[in-house]
Parts: sequence; structure tokens; C-alpha cells
Amino acid sequence: LRMSGEQKFKEGDSLYRSFETTNKAILIFFTNQCQVYKARCADFDDTKASALGEYLPTKLQMAEGETIFDLVLPGEYRGDLLFIFENGKVARVASESYRTKSNRKKLTGAYSDKSPLVAVLLLNEEQEFAMYATDGRCAIFNTELLQQKTTRNTQGVQVMALKRKAVVERIAVLSDTPIKNENRYRAKALPAPGALLKDEDTGNVQLTLDI
Repeated sequence: LRMSGEQKFKEGDSLYRSFETTNKAILIFFTNQCQVYKARCADFDDTKASALGEYLPTKLQMAEGETIFDLVLPGEYRGDLLFIFENGKVARVASESYRTKSNRKKLTGAYSDKSPLVAVLLLNEEQEFAMYATDGRCAIFNTELLQQKTTRNTQGVQVMALKRKAVVERIAVLSDTPIKNENRYRAKALPAPGALLKDEDTGNVQLTLDI
């Protein structure tokens, strides 16, 4: 870090994610308009932590009203990308599908537009995830149950069978959750209904005071 190591932000902004990488690394930015913008770390000038950095919509020449949804570092394009949608579907797409032979910086049809996107994750090995719905239900699934696709805008497969008016609100790596009764929520086949979360699996600890 040059000079001051304190990162400055605009009012209301905060650090979203940090990671170590190299100057040659490819950055893939997914936007709210189902598009991908590609850049290298070297495309961004070295700057001080006290500076605000570069404004991505301007740097990437994004369309008016287009915003960044998330960022992925595909590395050597050996892993897969998981797209989790509000309707309970998950698409597993080979990251190789986002490799381009030319220096093309924009890819359309980056993911399905049939349901709002909840998360996009890079998968380098099979993992278990916990999927949470707005009605308090949770379903645990293993990515081994998902077949890899090469079509970027595939709708995916139904992982969670949602109740009426419920949608998926978030997803997390199982090992990062406070869930204790894993078998209660684990899917044996897809789609899975999941189960209502018990208090001890939410991480909310009930405190009692003895007087």
C-alpha cells in the first residue's frame, strides 16, 4: 500500500469484498441487464487507498441504468458458475462459456432473464449449499445433483419447490451457516421442499437472565 492504508469511500458506501489476485487476472462483471463486462486488473490504474477508485459504469462503458450485480474471477476458466434465481432454480454453467478468443469486453445473454438473480458463485469443487426462502424454509443441496450446461442463459433446474408467494432470498455455503440439524433440510432429490428453520439453526441465541 502506498502512503495511507485507509480506504476512503463515498458517504453510504462500504467495502463489498476483498481478495488477492494478480495484475493479469480477468475480472467478469455481471450486471442487472443479463450482460457481462470483462476487464483485466491491469486495465485499472494503480492508485492510493485514500482515493475513491474508478466508477465502473463509466470505466466499462455500461448502458444507462445498468448496474453491477456481482464480480467473479474465473481464473483459468476451469470451474463452473452457479446462478441462483428467486424462483428456486439454479443454473450450473461452465465458466469456459465466458472465455473469448478476441478482446471482446461485452457479452450479452450472460444468464437467464426468466427470474430475478439472487446470487452468482464460482464453483471450483462440489459443495453443499443452504438455500433460504422468504417463508422461513431452508433446503440443503449438493452441487453434485446439478448438471453442467454450456449455454449461458439456461434457466437451470428446480432445486427448491417453493410454497405460494415465497421466493429464494439468499444462499450460503453450508459450512458458513449456523445450521445444526442438517439432515432436516438436506435434499435427497430435486426439487426439494426444504423445511421450516428451527430456532437453533438460525444462529439466534435466546438469552436468559437468572435473578
